[in-house]
Amino acid sequence: MTFRTTCITLLAGLISLPAAAEFEGSWFQVEVLIFEHTGSRPENPERWPTYPSLERRSPAVAITDGNEQTEGSGNAEQSPIPFRPLSEPEWTLAKEKAALESSRNYRVLYHQSWVQPVPGRNDIVPIRIDAGDVYGSQHELQGYLDLYVERYLHLNTDLQLVRYAQTDNPFRLIDENANTGPTDESMPFMGLSLDQEASALGSNVFDTNIITSNNNQYYVATESIEMKQRRRMRSTELHYIDNPELGLLIYIVPLEFDAPEGEAP
Repeated sequence: MTFRTTCITLLAGLISLPAAAEFEGSWFQVEVLIFEHTGSRPENPERWPTYPSLERRSPAVAITDGNEQTEGSGNAEQSPIPFRPLSEPEWTLAKEKAALESSRNYRVLYHQSWVQPVPGRNDIVPIRIDAGDVYGSQHELQGYLDLYVERYLHLNTDLQLVRYAQTDNPFRLIDENANTGPTDESMPFMGLSLDQEASALGSNVFDTNIITSNNNQYYVATESIEMKQRRRMRSTELHYIDNPELGLLIYIVPLEFDAPEGEAP
């Protein structure tokens, strides 16, 4: 049985609850599992530097142990702390993660579970994703998830899986491809020093994505795979989003707790 078939089987066995506009501001437990498809992928013989096009978004929140109680989220004794990672016993997708890790066709890049109030579209809190292997100062998987209510629950994915080539001279990679690669003068790095290259990107792009270094070893981005989708969600359903290189599982459960008098959860 393939992993996709397993997901469809799980979906058929789950009871879905309708999501409506009154969900805005309500609390949910969210669990996200992101993985790479590694099976039967053809090798690309050409390694030409590329510009990852992920835009910087601020403010944003990362799911880390350092997250603090946010103002207006309620009394800590009565409501959970938003965007703080939950412990493994509270995971819902532990079996799915184990199945992925046991297969040579998949590689788990990110797995977190947390709780949060879900805002309307105009008040989205982007969730920052940095996961997978680290090349110099950059993670191979970067991006954002947006969860919001607009009549129904919605998820926006803006993720990029960036592949890097290692070199002790970032321009050697360009020289090696000069005779076979693109010759358009607008291509990355044409005639630019490292400092010029970084400033050429502008402030709205992750300017260290293209060249990143560690101990005099440089990593040059050679491929960037996007997962940029919008999907309507239903709580208590397992949702599966994918492209040829990446897969994402997300499971959302509504929470109920007693809010302080006069406050909405």
